[in-house]
Amino acid sequence: MTEKNPDILEQNKRINELTRRVGRLEENMETLKHAIEPDGWISNAFDAVEEHLTEHDRRFDKLERKIDHNFAELRSSLNHILEHLTKLSDLPEE
Repeated sequence: MTEKNPDILEQNKRINELTRRVGRLEENMETLKHAIEPDGWISNAFDAVEEHLTEHDRRFDKLERKIDHNFAELRSSLNHILEHLTKLSDLPEE
């Protein structure tokens, strides 16, 4: 008789639905737990981004040193040219 009782069937249906929802919630919580753990994929992604940015910092530092060196060479060349030109204008007149 209980199998045909509409109230009990509705309760069973609701219990089964809630059981499935709880199961999905537990699965989702496990997924999140693995994602946020120190070795989880979120931490790994932050580590990868940090490594990427560190590599770019190294490259920018190298480029900055190279640019500084090139400007120093250019400054030296310009000083040499100016020195050469100014000496030409100071030729003896007699």
